[in-house]
Amino acid sequence: MSPHPFDIAMRLNTWDIRLDCAALHLARDAYPHVPITAYLSRLDQLADEVAQTRPGLSAVLRYRAMREVLVERHGLRGNYDDYYDPDNSYLNRVLDRRLGIPISLSIVWLAVAQRLKWPVYGVGLPGHFLVRFDDEERFVLADPFGEGRSLTIEDCRRILDHHFEGRLRFSPSYLLPVDARAVLARMLNNLRDIYVASQNWPRACAVVRRLLAVEPNEGRHFQDLAGLLCRLGDARGAHACLSAYLRRRPDAPDRADVREKLAWLEATLAFLN
Repeated sequence: MSPHPFDIAMRLNTWDIRLDCAALHLARDAYPHVPITAYLSRLDQLADEVAQTRPGLSAVLRYRAMREVLVERHGLRGNYDDYYDPDNSYLNRVLDRRLGIPISLSIVWLAVAQRLKWPVYGVGLPGHFLVRFDDEERFVLADPFGEGRSLTIEDCRRILDHHFEGRLRFSPSYLLPVDARAVLARMLNNLRDIYVASQNWPRACAVVRRLLAVEPNEGRHFQDLAGLLCRLGDARGAHACLSAYLRRRPDAPDRADVREKLAWLEATLAFLN
């Protein structure tokens, strides 16, 4: 079987990964016939509309132009009514319905900014993904989920308090830009949690396979995938997954736990034989 285009893209240097293309290839796991070129053209058109507003060079003016087009003109907004709908995480459905969650809506903003060659970055604030517009003097934080409103640092503190009830202290590092691989990992982690909660094991399994392409040395993903394969009745696949992890990471800190699971799987396979 030939590699999935998403997996091929994850072999690139992180800064060479195009978020829009990667997100659309990811959507093909749920929507196999997504016309990727057509959706890329939609993003091109949105960027053209933003450019036509003649926004100027400052972070503030560029932010206002982006919000005017994406939110006020096209109505891209957060899906408050059904936050855990998987469609909120697939870029084709986000563009079709103009609904999403913080990270998927942020990908739209970032894709438009990339076309305009603007310094706009994803911000991995825990619990609520944001975007930031930079210039030489300042940056502007925008919340694509919350109708594109601009946020202060104090607003970010309140978001953390809301999501974590005071258990997580604000750090300025939370407002630093994150790269494409981090954005995709966060979106995939959201999808995994959604599918696990709904016990959709085949979809969860597909998502964790994509997570492994993004973070190929992350032991948790190998263990998650093995557990999902077991739920699907594929003990042999689970054993192969964990064995591959130990071959890749023989000094992994969780190797004792993995070996214990391998021993259990070997006993299971011996019984089945």
